[in-house]
Amino acid sequence: MADDDLTIDDMREMANDVGMSRLTDEHLQQLLRATRAARARRALLPVADLEAADEPAHVFRLGMETMR
Repeated sequence: MADDDLTIDDMREMANDVGMSRLTDEHLQQLLRATRAARARRALLPVADLEAADEPAHVFRLGMETMR
């Protein structure tokens, strides 16, 4: 589905699928704009050359005083 083909009804269906059934039409419009923007940004990312090593690693560590 092309991004321009997304409708408010598509957003309502997607939201309902994940349990967000109480969104207002204003919220659904915001979700539609955000979804279109995210898909447009994702389409511009050069992912063809990515390898597993390109995945960012997030490492978190607690200090010793926290572990006591």
